[in-house]
Amino acid sequence: MHHRFWVDETPIRVLRNLTSKGAEFPSQPMKIIASLWNGDSWATDGGLTKTNWSYAPFTAHFQGFDVAGCITSAYMSKDNSCASTGHWWNTGKYQALTRAQTAAYENVKKNYMTYDYCTDKARFPTLPPECALH
Repeated sequence: MHHRFWVDETPIRVLRNLTSKGAEFPSQPMKIIASLWNGDSWATDGGLTKTNWSYAPFTAHFQGFDVAGCITSAYMSKDNSCASTGHWWNTGKYQALTRAQTAAYENVKKNYMTYDYCTDKARFPTLPPECALH
């Protein structure tokens, strides 16, 4: 099982389950929170890349937002049906990205990802195990 986040049918984040190789993987119930904020004092290359306010006012909105996942609660047992192949996202077709999806994901990482904790040795002198597995 993997976690994938998509925008307009393009994968923008893929969390592979590599627990068998010593990497951590989110296994507890999660929620997705979306917000729009000015993080240019810390989030954009450590505050080096600033917002160009000459383009203001900025307009942003969420449209056609959809989440597919397993509904869970604190009262469910650890052995619940979230990993069931009865869910469309757990079937074979969705276990790996296609070549086109992989190319699109690599393009997103190359052209839009501004931070990768796997390259931040100042913050993480000992990188997490999953960094060696990508």
